[in-house]
Amino acid sequence: MTIPKIQQYSPKNSYPAFTLFALCKGLNSGKPLEKPCPNCFAIFCRNEEEFDLYKSVIYGLWFTKGFHPLLTGSVIEFIRIADFKNLVLATAERLRPTYLDFSADAVRAKNYERLQKKYLAQAALVADLRRAILYRHLRR
Repeated sequence: MTIPKIQQYSPKNSYPAFTLFALCKGLNSGKPLEKPCPNCFAIFCRNEEEFDLYKSVIYGLWFTKGFHPLLTGSVIEFIRIADFKNLVLATAERLRPTYLDFSADAVRAKNYERLQKKYLAQAALVADLRRAILYRHLRR
């Protein structure tokens, strides 16, 4: 197993194609990001297979609140880079033998997340419709 390099993100640096970003401050610490932000870690993967493995592991740890025991700080919680690296690498190593099953479940979880967002958007539209119906009568 190759160990990816993990470092603090800097907007001054350029990052290769297989770089994964994860939030490092706040209660959403560990959340995988599509685009980097100033408060995130950069995880340098060597190929697409490694990128998918670590993205699934980090998403799973974040979604199940696996990073919460590692949060420190009294006002703004954050996760230390060494703690983040140790947890991610240990989890990836533990999941490696059953990675195909785990990745399939991670894809299903992401699909359910998209479905949940769709339903929440529809519920917001229904709430707006209810408000508009009553507003029509009360604001004359």
